[in-house]
Amino acid sequence: MTRLLNGPWTRLARAHWAPLAALGVLTLLTAVLAVTLPASTAAGYDRAAAAALGPAPAVRVEGKARADAATAAVPNGAAMAHHARAWASLLPPDLAEATGPGQPSITTDPMAVTGDHRPRLVALSWDPGSADRVEYVAGGPPLNKSPTGGDAGVVDVAVSQRYADRFGHRVGDRLDLTDEAAGPLRARITGLYRPEDPADPYWTAREQVLRPMTRSLGLGGEADVAAALTDQGGYTRLAAAPDRRLTYTWRFPVQPDAVGAGDAAATAAALEAYRTAVEGRTGIFPCAVESSLGDDLAAYAGRLRTARSVLGLAVGGLAAVAAGVLLLAAGLLADRLRPPLAAMRARGASLPQLAAPACALAAVAVLPAAALGYAAGRLLDAGPPQDASASAVAALAALTVAVPGAAVLRERTPSAAGRDSEPAAGRPSRRRLVLDGLLVALAAIGVALLRRRGTDAGADAGADPLVAAVPVLLGAALGALVLRGYPYLLRAAGPLLRRRPGAVAFLGLARAARQSAIGALPLAVLLLAAAMAGFTATVDAGLQRGQDRAAWSRVGADARVSADRLRSDAVARLRAVDGVTGVVPARIVPGVTTGDDPAPITLIAVDLDAYRDLAPGVPGPPATGGTLLSPAAADIVGSGPATLGRYGIDDVRVPAGAGRVERFPGQTAGGAFAIVPYGDVTADGFPAEYFVAGTGLDAAALRAAAHGTGAELRADVLRDMTDAPMVTVVHRTFSGGALIAAAFGLLTVLLVLIVGARARAETVARLRVLGLGRRQGRALALVEIAPVLLCATGAGWALGLLLPVITGPVVDLRPYTGGFAATAHFPGAAATLGLLAALLLAGTAAVLVDRAFDARRGADRRTGDRPA
Repeated sequence: MTRLLNGPWTRLARAHWAPLAALGVLTLLTAVLAVTLPASTAAGYDRAAAAALGPAPAVRVEGKARADAATAAVPNGAAMAHHARAWASLLPPDLAEATGPGQPSITTDPMAVTGDHRPRLVALSWDPGSADRVEYVAGGPPLNKSPTGGDAGVVDVAVSQRYADRFGHRVGDRLDLTDEAAGPLRARITGLYRPEDPADPYWTAREQVLRPMTRSLGLGGEADVAAALTDQGGYTRLAAAPDRRLTYTWRFPVQPDAVGAGDAAATAAALEAYRTAVEGRTGIFPCAVESSLGDDLAAYAGRLRTARSVLGLAVGGLAAVAAGVLLLAAGLLADRLRPPLAAMRARGASLPQLAAPACALAAVAVLPAAALGYAAGRLLDAGPPQDASASAVAALAALTVAVPGAAVLRERTPSAAGRDSEPAAGRPSRRRLVLDGLLVALAAIGVALLRRRGTDAGADAGADPLVAAVPVLLGAALGALVLRGYPYLLRAAGPLLRRRPGAVAFLGLARAARQSAIGALPLAVLLLAAAMAGFTATVDAGLQRGQDRAAWSRVGADARVSADRLRSDAVARLRAVDGVTGVVPARIVPGVTTGDDPAPITLIAVDLDAYRDLAPGVPGPPATGGTLLSPAAADIVGSGPATLGRYGIDDVRVPAGAGRVERFPGQTAGGAFAIVPYGDVTADGFPAEYFVAGTGLDAAALRAAAHGTGAELRADVLRDMTDAPMVTVVHRTFSGGALIAAAFGLLTVLLVLIVGARARAETVARLRVLGLGRRQGRALALVEIAPVLLCATGAGWALGLLLPVITGPVVDLRPYTGGFAATAHFPGAAATLGLLAALLLAGTAAVLVDRAFDARRGADRRTGDRPA
């Protein structure tokens, strides 16, 4: 045991414990990131999938039929339950796993409540699920025993307490209802109820059962709509009228947690298969599947495809940075092992005798750290574990362990010992030139293929290795070009520095030009880290700009207030609201037509000059023109002058050659609308909108001041966009990736400084004998590292800024910006300051490391001292 502990490789490990420890720590950190980053991203994708389904996702089988045709198939509750089981049996496995038990209900069409009051509509519903989830505060549940027992002409119902309080109803009151198809109907209120659990998701799709809702009737009219509960006997009495129209619904709620990113495509396909199965079922009146699940999942698939494509670029580059740092640490360890390996080779040791122990020495530091990092990443529970994480950790560990073995192959002859190559001096070999040309060619081919394919390769395009490899290939190609141009930059700076007083600048460049071949790897790592930071900063800034444009386009100002009609005092009342600095009103007249084409056009009467002054940043209205037509409206109106009109307004003339407008706030993209001067429409009784400018606005106060039906704030719209789950995943991954890349870049600088600090301290000590002062030594440390830092970070930052343009259609963020292109532009001041701060930290690290090693005993030499 003693002999083993004192063996040559054990002594070598003790002698080089510092680089071994650094290699172990870097492996640990890389393994943790390899596990947590993909897991947290996958968890974010799953959360976004759940949010995309809405508050009450469901698959509904719905059929509408007259009572005389429907009661034969559904005579009672047992038949309803039987059909619920039949519909459930048709669910495809992927959809069945995501849905819960069926919830049947039968509802009449809304019926008008007669009386001298605001229009009211009430639908009678037999909903066993609702009946089981309410508690009665007055009276009791309806009890309709038979169609002829008791008062056969009256249906017993129960209404919500909020409905009764609003309209002054009590137990025993009667409602006179009018059914357009079946005639009059009388309902008696037997009880008032409230929900046992108002937060139960069951009520999200049944709000009318709990409280009256307001519904627009068109032409500015509104009605209060509610639903009253009845029982099986009430259904039998309702079905006694053969002409009564009934809606039969079997609702299968979707469990949001059951649909994740990996299940979205299969669930959408299963929904389409279920539609076909439901339409083909016989033995019941025609039914169809009604669900927004397909559209929600399709929209989510587009956002997911974009996120995977964009994040694939960032994560691929980040993985290359982490791998580069590990390889650099292993390379520096191998470089430290060269002298003893060369000595052992000179004494007759064979290459296998050197390679195996050298790899074992690295494995002692790498393998335990990799296992510990993987276990720590799993324990952090950042999200569902990804299979790629274990593969990545294993591949990086194996590659890192193999580096010292590769270094042994360089010691084929004893004369190789101590021979340094200087990439900044001499002429590159043909092998290096071929390798550099190959990297440039691969990068160009990768970019060409990526731009040709775009994001049309399907939902898995983001997981394509080609997407992740493009930044790495570009970084490697640019790094090769920078290395080729690096010597020429140093040579060009040499004559200029010789003319300066003092020798610090000249000596610093001379030492920078004499870096060993291992010095090429730090430059490549720093370049790629800067490229990733620049790329994420640029894309994030473009995303924010696109979302800001989308918010302006949707609202049209800082706020937009909608009203059922324009009021003469509304503008003055709005100006009096706190924070308001300007108001521009607009009349909205729907359904105008030309004499030649009955297609409807929405007429917008607004003072465009005042509106442009109020909100100059809104994309859409051009800088000139008083009458503007959307493309759809221009197709209807034609090229010549036209007249627009409808009942209730005077005709409006549209001159020939009217301008074009693609968008206008409040109007659907692609819709037919015309913008005319505000004075061209003077009629009242039509909807109105008020565009409001100001700060610190309150939506409720604006709505009340204008007697409005709704108010929308630009700040709220922008917040909803930026806080969307998928946008949050992209933003957090970009922010975290930029910080991780910067941290790895600084670790690279620190690692190179510390590993080379001892040799540099000896060189500086010799220069001290020649009169170099301590302050000049600190300056020399900065000058030595400055060329690599500036070349690598400058080239990498430029590549990062251009990467969104180079990759083209892959970085298409329009699903997150309401259709607006998130064009790449220079990142904000925070990113630029972050780059300067990173450079400052690197320079500070160079000075601190130089000071730490310079303070050691024996660092200074005296005349006559010999090197150790």
